[in-house]
Amino acid sequence: MALLAMSMLLVSCATPENHYDPIEPVNRFTDGVNDAVDRVALKPVTQAYRDLTPDVLKRGISNFYDNWSYLNTVLNDFLQGKGKQGFEDFGRFLVNSTIGLGGLVDVASGMGLEKHEEDFGQTLAVWGVGRGAYLIYPVFGPNSVRKTPDFLTSTLTDGLFWLSFVISPQATLALTALKFIDLRSRAMSATNMRDELALDPYVFTREAWFQHRDYLIHDGKIPKKSQEDDWEEDDWGDEDWQGKGAADPIPPYRAETMRSEARSGLRSYHVNLSSHAIRREAEDMRRRLEEKGIHAEVAGVDVGGRHWFRVRLPELFSPQVARRKAEAMRELLPDLQGAWASPASGSGG
Repeated sequence: MALLAMSMLLVSCATPENHYDPIEPVNRFTDGVNDAVDRVALKPVTQAYRDLTPDVLKRGISNFYDNWSYLNTVLNDFLQGKGKQGFEDFGRFLVNSTIGLGGLVDVASGMGLEKHEEDFGQTLAVWGVGRGAYLIYPVFGPNSVRKTPDFLTSTLTDGLFWLSFVISPQATLALTALKFIDLRSRAMSATNMRDELALDPYVFTREAWFQHRDYLIHDGKIPKKSQEDDWEEDDWGDEDWQGKGAADPIPPYRAETMRSEARSGLRSYHVNLSSHAIRREAEDMRRRLEEKGIHAEVAGVDVGGRHWFRVRLPELFSPQVARRKAEAMRELLPDLQGAWASPASGSGG
């Protein structure tokens, strides 16, 4: 009840001038405390975990926690009226929980059962609830009034929460600690980039968080009216898309199509970091990026009658965010001056 009362208070005190961050001083203080704890305790432990744990084991741990929290996605699939996706996601959970050795191995993706990310905050958005104020919670970090109730649904649908009633407190503590380390490890490259690039890390995190939430709510197809920036046609020149050093240039006619799609906001985009004619060179680049804390993947593409191997960020972004990510990567790493954005296949509206 106290949490509900606080949420109502924050909504009521929001004004046109501070409609999304009305308690910024409080949020900044909490963010500062969280950051201090992270720098002193969590980040050093996580860095040791990343350095000492084999990649295959880290992937297994991430898969394990993702799987046992996945019923929250299933529940919210159905609450949002996504019946087909809900049954597919439930099938994904069953496959990975059994054939996937309790979730350690992501067998379902290889069977064509795509992974989704849904939560009760997205459900409330689909139901028409406004996002309310931006909040920073101790330990848990960025959130909003609308997403806050997801604490309850995500906990009650987490298999490890119910497991805690039948295992020892020590085992529960160990599983919880490892979960936080795993989550921090996944965020390492993003926070490193923020710390390197942002003049104001608080604002950078807040805007990135809202953009990511907008992306999730609209399943990657963000309506133009929800984008906070106005992008002029001149902002989408060929050089912005290709990057100065792109090895597999985009034909002019394709660049024009991409600019049109970017303005419509109907497609999702990859951020490509480099392009290579030989896969071994692409894998070498990917490994170098991993050493710098940047998670990347290698994907083969056919462009201009030739086959290329692109090193790219694994996530999909809206056009605006993809362009900013590419610019940020070029600033962060001088040897990535060719970083550019390209549309994901099959993401058209």
